[in-house]
Amino acid sequence: MNTYVIIEDDTNTIDKLKNIVTNNFSNIIFLGYAPSIVTGIELIKTTEPDFIFLDVNLEDGESFDILKQFPNPEFKVIFVTSYSKYAVEAFKFSALDFILKPFEKNDIVEVVKKIIAEQDREDYMQKIETFFYNFNSTDKKKLVLKNLDKTHVVAIDDIIYIKSDNNYSTFFLKNNKEIVVSKTIKSFEEKLKGMKFLRSHQSYLVNLSLIQSFDKKNDTILVFDSVELPISQSKKPYLVDFLNQLG
Repeated sequence: MNTYVIIEDDTNTIDKLKNIVTNNFSNIIFLGYAPSIVTGIELIKTTEPDFIFLDVNLEDGESFDILKQFPNPEFKVIFVTSYSKYAVEAFKFSALDFILKPFEKNDIVEVVKKIIAEQDREDYMQKIETFFYNFNSTDKKKLVLKNLDKTHVVAIDDIIYIKSDNNYSTFFLKNNKEIVVSKTIKSFEEKLKGMKFLRSHQSYLVNLSLIQSFDKKNDTILVFDSVELPISQSKKPYLVDFLNQLG
């Protein structure tokens, strides 16, 4: 049996979460709810749940203060939030589970299934640590990459480019390390949107801040340590605009 609590200050959201979990998971027990940071901390200590639904913005502040009271949590977290650019960005980069309000039944069902299946505590702690780093950092961000071998935490500034191979993506890093993950390059294009990465070609996503030169005649660019990559005709105007902004 799995157990959970809800830390949320909106009664409608509490009722909706409870109903969805109750109607779709017969082996998950609800242990209670709390509307604030203070009562949330006490609820977790007294009930020791397997996972919690945690609203980001509570009546007495940001709920991240709750997690700071549990540096080595035994529970897992499903964050619930209204749109916040920095919070959502931090969740995505850290590969943590979150639900954006307003949510639907399937959103809850899928994320609960996923968090129950998460067994590696060390892996989960890496995600939590990366989240707090990303949330508290205004410019330097880190990205969690998971494959069959292990979970990797990489600085986004250290990514030279990403190469696509059907449903796999290979990350090429400054330290000559390569990391292969079973996700499409399109998913990372979306995740890194606004982070100075350009889909220069169908098969490549390039860190624009590491460009060394642009060969207009041969439609290639040189990036970190003189790595040569192709650029498609349709992407050349975006690259030219970026370079002009630097001048």
